[in-house]
Amino acid sequence: MSTASERLQQLRIAMAAQHIDAYLILSADPHQSEYLPEYWQGRRWLSGFTGSVGTVVVTSDFAGLWVDSRYWEQAEKQLDNSGLTLMKQGQADVPVSTHGLKRILQTGRSLG
Repeated sequence: MSTASERLQQLRIAMAAQHIDAYLILSADPHQSEYLPEYWQGRRWLSGFTGSVGTVVVTSDFAGLWVDSRYWEQAEKQLDNSGLTLMKQGQADVPVSTHGLKRILQTGRSLG
């Protein structure tokens, strides 16, 4: 079984091969189910974070998990050595994940 940091590296290789500049992983399925089937747990698979909500954004040089204060302690422990940075939603110096995407995704850039 691979580690979160190895899965992150594999994702970045796949992103580069497909010319994807940023990859967004939400905590939802197309039906907005409260409890996700295993197939739709991409955020958990990539990051190792087991909380029920969170957003992951990955670029070639940054990977972050955005969670609210309910999950800060849990995420800090579960992201250890994963290659993902904990982004504490609600703190003044932490941009909302979608604002970061606007900066990253200039004209001609792609989102996966």
